[in-house]
Amino acid sequence: MYGPILLFAYTLDVLVLIMKILPIIIPCCLLISCEQQQDQPNKPTSNPTVTTQPTQPIRKTPSLLDAPEELIVEVDHEAKFTFYPPENNSVITFGNYISQRPENWFWVIPKTLVVTCNYVLPSSTTSDPALITITQFENEDSESLDKSITRWKDLFRSDGGGPITATKQSLTIAEREATQITMLGEYMGAGSGWRLQNHMLLVTILRDETHTTYLKVIGPRETITTQRNAINEFLSSTSWVEPIVEDE
Repeated sequence: MYGPILLFAYTLDVLVLIMKILPIIIPCCLLISCEQQQDQPNKPTSNPTVTTQPTQPIRKTPSLLDAPEELIVEVDHEAKFTFYPPENNSVITFGNYISQRPENWFWVIPKTLVVTCNYVLPSSTTSDPALITITQFENEDSESLDKSITRWKDLFRSDGGGPITATKQSLTIAEREATQITMLGEYMGAGSGWRLQNHMLLVTILRDETHTTYLKVIGPRETITTQRNAINEFLSSTSWVEPIVEDE
């Protein structure tokens, strides 16, 4: 019966002992903690890195926005890539040459800037129309006749599938010597993806002191044969117009 009493007495003694020890333990722990903090060296604090942008050089070129309006040149960009019909539809003008336009030829807009002008030659039969294309290059930029013939042959093959032949003829146009090249056969075009049988290529090459002119007719053989008289009249009526030199 004395067990519970003894257990309570023992517990009470332990609590009294703890109350006596706590006032000694707590100051010791605080003292040890302070000494550890003093022993640790102070780490230097690093300043944050500051990145500065390089100074932009002062622009010496004046801005277009700073220019007066009267000094700004307006450029008509559309006019550079737009072709208009000739003012005088009765003649065909190309460079310093001028010729009478055959009655049934009509002007069409060129597809590239390389072409000076081109006209459709209609057919009086069921065949498709032909096209005459006029291009002009400075003499130093034009290729040799043999090289041109080789390139044009690559656009053709004979109607039977064999190699093409070219015939050459000398002419006099605008009191200048000219050369005419004729090819007949199956026209394949530059891409060779399609073929047109019984076609003709008729190229007249006219060279003056500064430029070489190519008058190229391409189309069905039947159409060009029908238009042959008109082509000859067009070439024979071609004349040279002296350029106008403005007085300085």
